[in-house]
Amino acid sequence: MTQEVAASIMIALAVVLLALAGWGWRNRRHRFAHLEAHLIRAVPSSLSVYECSGLYVATTVAGSPMDRVPVGPLSYRAKAQFSLHPEGLVISAQGESPVLLTAPTGIDAGAATWTIDRVVEPDGLVMIRWLLGDVAVDSYVRIVESDSQAFIDTINALKGNTST
Repeated sequence: MTQEVAASIMIALAVVLLALAGWGWRNRRHRFAHLEAHLIRAVPSSLSVYECSGLYVATTVAGSPMDRVPVGPLSYRAKAQFSLHPEGLVISAQGESPVLLTAPTGIDAGAATWTIDRVVEPDGLVMIRWLLGDVAVDSYVRIVESDSQAFIDTINALKGNTST
C-alpha cells in the first residue's frame, strides 16, 4: 500500500466518523427539542441574593450524568455568570441569552465530581437539580471565583421559596 492510498483511507475514515458524530448530535437535539419551549429566558426583576462567575458545564437528565440535554444555551460548555434570585438561578452563558433554572418546589444543589467529558477534584462541580417542563434535569457548573459551598448553601436555603 502506498502512502497516498493510506492517506486517502484515513481521510475517508475521518470524514465518516465526523458525519456519524454530526448525525448523532442532530438526533439527540431532535429527541429533546420539545423541551426548548420550556426554557425561561426572562431575568427576574427581583434583586439577586448571590452572584458569582464560573463555567457552565452541562445539563443532563436527572440521575444520568452521561445523558446530555442539548436545549438552547444549555447545549454547550461556556464561561458564565450566575445570579441567584428568589425565583431561581439565572445562568448567563457567554454569547447566549440568560436562562432561569426553576422548579415549583425549588431547586436543589449539591457537590459533584464528574459529568459528561468533565472530571474534577472531589466536589469540584456544583450540581443543580431543577425541572425543565416536566423533566427533572441536573445542570453542572464550576464556580471559580467564589466558595462553591456557599453557593450550594444559598441555593438550598431558598428551596421552597421559588416560583415558576
